[in-house]
Amino acid sequence: MDSDEWDIKSALRVGVAMEVGAQKLYTDASAKARDPGSKKLLKELAADEAKHKAYFEAALKDPKVIGAKGSMGKVMDLKISNPLRDEPLGNNATYQETLIFAAKSEQTAHDFYSVLSKAYSNDPISKIWAEFAEMEASHKLKLEKEYDDVVLRDN
Repeated sequence: MDSDEWDIKSALRVGVAMEVGAQKLYTDASAKARDPGSKKLLKELAADEAKHKAYFEAALKDPKVIGAKGSMGKVMDLKISNPLRDEPLGNNATYQETLIFAAKSEQTAHDFYSVLSKAYSNDPISKIWAEFAEMEASHKLKLEKEYDDVVLRDN
């Protein structure tokens, strides 16, 4: 096994762990959300993260899974959550705290996949990492819109 293969597999394992954490976060948050639209959004995000996890797990079992996918293009960043404080998410977190934590987590995932895309710029997997970075940016945008629609509207 060469070091590049080990690095890719390690990155895939980290990706699995990140997606598992995000899926749990959104599943738990959907149980706390009062607004039906918020519940729906969080359930959709949990389902997206489950698909990401399944993709990474399949790639770990069979590297041929990693192939060409359609490009999402650039995703707008509202930057609403950027100046907000990073707080650990406690068991009694409010919906606002959950959204902030989730948006920050999506930014972290975006940054992780972006770094991998650059690190593997000469490898076909670079495109896959770039697309996952854009998907996480898309999730952050959805969370920021939710924050704007629900939290900022109520203030």
